[in-house]
Amino acid sequence: MKRSLLDYLGIYAMEYSGSPTELFLLFRQQETYCGVQLISVREVLSLSNQPIHPVPNTPPFVLGLTNLRGEILAVADLGVFIGTEARVDWQELNSRLLIVEAPSPQDGHSSKIRMGLAVSQVEGVVSLKTDRIVSAMDVKEEIAPLLRGLYHYEARLLMILDIEAI
Repeated sequence: MKRSLLDYLGIYAMEYSGSPTELFLLFRQQETYCGVQLISVREVLSLSNQPIHPVPNTPPFVLGLTNLRGEILAVADLGVFIGTEARVDWQELNSRLLIVEAPSPQDGHSSKIRMGLAVSQVEGVVSLKTDRIVSAMDVKEEIAPLLRGLYHYEARLLMILDIEAI
């Protein structure tokens, strides 16, 4: 079986840290820090360079649709979606569009569904110890089902998102 670079990085992190770790993409939505498993992120694009076309009669968190090399993707404003912040500023140079991928709920793990998440800023990629992700009991009731948990990282509290739940 052929292994990817992410597989090797995961093995390396586990061998040398003593506890299981995973790579996460850290980003900010205004003043809220979040993380998502790197393996579910396909691309990170500049939000100001990716045309998004509004769609009428959609929920407020849906920014619209974008054409990514012939594939039409829905784009959501993550802050509005989870109810924590105001809309992302499209013209801000640090604003990014995360293209994420998760198993399709209809087909299980045989097919994937992609979507775009607009965020204020990407902080980088870090390795986090998965056994230190704690339950998301102290967050709003609407957000809790969308989270894998919370993580204390460098004096910040990260909301670890569950892409499959979104």
